[in-house]
Amino acid sequence: MSRIIITFIIMITVVSGREVTLTELNSYPKSIAKDFYIWQFLQQDSTSKNDAEKAFSQVSRVTGKIKKAYKRKGGIEQLTLPDCKIYPVNTILGENNISMECIKDNLTPKRLSLLNGEQLQKIIHKFKKESDRYISLLTMAIYYSQDIEKTLYANPEIFLDIFLRGSSELRESSKINRELTANFLNKLVKYKSKFEKFVANVIAYDGKYKALKESLLALQPSNDMSIKTLSYLAFNLIQSGKDREALPFFQIAKKVGWYQIDRDRATFWLYLISKDKNYLKELLNSWDINIYTIYAREELNKPVAKNIIHQDKLYSYNDLFTSKVDPSSPFDWIEVKEQIFKYQKDDNSDKKLFDFANLFKTEEHLGIYFYIMERGHRFRKQSFPTPYRKYMKELSVEDQAMIYSIARQESKFIPSVISTSYALGMMQIMPFLVEDIAKRKGETIELESMFNPVKNLEYSIFHLQTLQKEFISPLFIAYAYNGGGGFTRRMLKADGFPKGKYEPFLSMETLSYHETRKYGKKVLANYVVYRRLLGKPVSLHELLDDVMSPEKSDYVRKR
Repeated sequence: MSRIIITFIIMITVVSGREVTLTELNSYPKSIAKDFYIWQFLQQDSTSKNDAEKAFSQVSRVTGKIKKAYKRKGGIEQLTLPDCKIYPVNTILGENNISMECIKDNLTPKRLSLLNGEQLQKIIHKFKKESDRYISLLTMAIYYSQDIEKTLYANPEIFLDIFLRGSSELRESSKINRELTANFLNKLVKYKSKFEKFVANVIAYDGKYKALKESLLALQPSNDMSIKTLSYLAFNLIQSGKDREALPFFQIAKKVGWYQIDRDRATFWLYLISKDKNYLKELLNSWDINIYTIYAREELNKPVAKNIIHQDKLYSYNDLFTSKVDPSSPFDWIEVKEQIFKYQKDDNSDKKLFDFANLFKTEEHLGIYFYIMERGHRFRKQSFPTPYRKYMKELSVEDQAMIYSIARQESKFIPSVISTSYALGMMQIMPFLVEDIAKRKGETIELESMFNPVKNLEYSIFHLQTLQKEFISPLFIAYAYNGGGGFTRRMLKADGFPKGKYEPFLSMETLSYHETRKYGKKVLANYVVYRRLLGKPVSLHELLDDVMSPEKSDYVRKR
């Protein structure tokens, strides 16, 4: 990002603060967008405890932010679990009319690990004769000193529950953090979703779970494993120097992967390990534009991609034709999305979606237009629009490409998107960051202003300029934008991206934050495409080489 001050051709309004009213909230449909406004309402000084309770009752998804704001108003969060209230342990031991499901919700591994020996013995005794012995076995596994595999021989799923729902102290204890036999591990594989989370945690935090990680090396690939599990185990083998043993995992992943990018990743790694160029040729047949297909095309001297929807001729605004949808309204966007989903279920969905898209073929609706067009093409054609370029004319091509790459990944250029964590607008800026940037710019601003794509761009550019003081590579800027500058800084200082046989690919595949790992690869692919569209091409190979050179990629590592 060029270190320049960007002047936008808009009026910057210093706002004193718009009050959200209960009447306003009552008019909104249940949605993440409504939750965002409820969250703002709960933070207002003028909101009474009574009104806070009325607003809280309308929340569709109770997040940590909502809970915190509600509690500050004096609201008493109901101490309930999915199906029942929280009971004292003595009540559970003394009563017989509490349902088993409710008892399971109450007696979690974390809670059990905090009880004393006498309480644990009473729980084991009380539930030992139940037809569902889950609670008794769970408690025995935590209390008994005998081999946990013997205790849970017939119910191995409980081991996964203890690992996933227990305290960090329990997970890291010698009872759980130990070498497991291949027989026991193969039993765990059958619990597909839980096993995936277990493997992800073990591998991501291998410094804590070295014994468990070592055990995983003995596993053979299976169709019972999820695509993520197959990949995690394959990369674990590669990190342990067992490259050839990883091949069968990628071969199965290539067959069972539901998403094209998962199949492409497996094919790419089959090539990296085997050096068989037939795998590169297979990647030429993929319709998805990602780092694996771009790399293959560059290796084989083929164009980066042919299936790009870029910038069709847009219509001028016409009251008789153009949609009345307000692109800055999150509730209008919700209605548009619902209509898109309806059309996608229709037998004649492609034509209906293309016709619907034409209602949004204007500059102000450009994000919505391309969002629908991609779905009309069933993603076999992928959109890379370049909107709002007149507001970035003082930026370099590199900087414009970076902004477009992030915006495409964050929101597909929809101005009024709100995430579950209340990231806002086209560049999905978090509320705390909006407030920080406003303070540094000497402005007072409404969070709603982030639904104005131009204002959103202004703030995101300001933020990206800050990130570039530490990071140069588009990959590391993407990591910092998604996972935070602190995370990216720590990763690089901890010898992230060391020199090695499969670098930088192996580091890109094993980054500890799953979301950031995925995000960085997509933004990097976007960046290569946008550099070409903006007239200053760069190869993926060149960008990957730069990642391995501190002087070309960041200001964090020693040079």
